[in-house]
Parts: sequence; C-alpha cells; structure tokens
Amino acid sequence: MGGNALEEDNIRIVAKALCRLHSEKHEIVVTHGNGPQVGELYLKEGKNLSLLTEETQKIIGNNIKKVIHKECPECRASVIMTRVLVYTNDREFSEPSKPIGRFYNKEKLVPRGRREFSVKRMKNGYRLVVPSPEPRSIFELDKIIKTMRSGRIAIAAGGGGAAVAIKGRKRVRMNAVVDKDIASALLAKKIAADAFFILTDIDRAFINFGSMDARPIYRMNVKNARSYMDKGYFEEGSMLPKVRACMEFAEERRMNAAIGNINDIENVLRFRSCTVVTP
Repeated sequence: MGGNALEEDNIRIVAKALCRLHSEKHEIVVTHGNGPQVGELYLKEGKNLSLLTEETQKIIGNNIKKVIHKECPECRASVIMTRVLVYTNDREFSEPSKPIGRFYNKEKLVPRGRREFSVKRMKNGYRLVVPSPEPRSIFELDKIIKTMRSGRIAIAAGGGGAAVAIKGRKRVRMNAVVDKDIASALLAKKIAADAFFILTDIDRAFINFGSMDARPIYRMNVKNARSYMDKGYFEEGSMLPKVRACMEFAEERRMNAAIGNINDIENVLRFRSCTVVTP
C-alpha cells in the first residue's frame, strides 16, 4: 500500500478485500509506504531516518491492524517491526534519489532548518530527497513467515523497513529511507509469494505519465518493462520503483505482479483494471 494512499477509507477498502482472501485460506503479507509521513516527522524532529521509519511502522502498521480487526473480526493481524540490511558503500549515500514529505511549489519553501539533504524538482513540485539504498536482506524474515503461516495477516516491512548496516560486529542505523516497493518485492521473493500487488492512488502505470503523450500500460512482460525503464519512461521515486519491483518479482518467481488503484482492489487482485507485469 503506497504511502500516498493510506487514508482511512482506503485502508477500510483493503481490509474488506483481505477478509475475503483470508476466508479463502490465502497466506497474506501486507506492506506499506511512509514517504509523506516520514518526511513530515523528519522536518519536525530531525531524527535519524531509520529510527523515524520504525516510528511510522508502529503508527501506520497499528492503524492498518486496527481497521482489519474492525472490518473483519475473524481475521487477526500482527505488526512486525522490520529492519533491512543495506551496504554503507551504496551509491545512494552520495547520490540520493528518494523523495519524502510533502510537495512544495517553490524550492525555497522546502524547510531549511534541518535540511542536510538535497531538494529535487518533480512533476508535481519540489520535495526533499534522501538516500534510498538497496535492501539486501530482511532480518525478521523468519518471524514474518511464521506469522503468515500461523493464519495471521502479517503487516511487515513498513516504509521499506528500517535501514541497518553492519560495521564491524555492530548493527548501525543508517540515515536513509529504503524504497518500500523494492523492499516489498524482495520480501515477496523471499517468502515465495504466488502474486504481488502494488496498490497506489492511480489506476495503472503510464508511459510518460503527466505529459501530453501519456499512454496507459495494461500489460507488459519483463522484457518490455526493462526496455521502458531504460528509456526513462517512469519517474524516479514514483512509478519507476513500482515497475522495477514488479519486474523483479515476475522475473524471479515466474508469477504475475500488478500495479493498480487501491480503491479498485477487488479488480486488481484479479489482475483486472490495472497494469499486469508478466514473466
């Protein structure tokens, strides 16, 4: 579930769909974004982004859990605080690309008090941009699998998971936000998922989204997706990681993935009215 699509009504819609899946004996893992939320916290508090990611995991994860229990009393969900391994030499630490927080219509409006990162112009305005290193492994993987297989809905890898590096023999929090789409794809591959869905606030992926020649993508295979990415058809920090995540899942698992509107989740779960990425 994308960070920009985490309104209460949207979570309620998802909870009802999860209830149906749960009644059909599916094993379910829910992940969620935190870009807008972690950005606001960072500008207010200036704490390490890994620590703030854990805070948003608690807040957002428990809210999702509460709505699931309310909408579907027979379902039980567990929030799993998740950390992911990143490498200290990741290029993102010198060339950050992950937008967080709200959009501003002028660069000078982005708060400067705690700005130690850069600001980037995007299609909808200016946003703070922070490092988003590649997630290499998930520390709580066994716990997530155990929860899922116990019949509970696992809510995990929120905000991509808290970024942790190993220095010597110590685990160190890194000042970064892992992309939740890439981390979710990694998790989906590690648990051998049969399907992978990215729920956002638009109906599907587009070539050149927001431009006069924008074209919707209803279906693409891994080869098409890689070609579109190489040609720069998707915006960094927005649709690009979603397409990449679906492509990597479809390629490794030989299963379908989809990008679709959270408000149309029942169709998306049936690979309808969305972008379907095939092996």
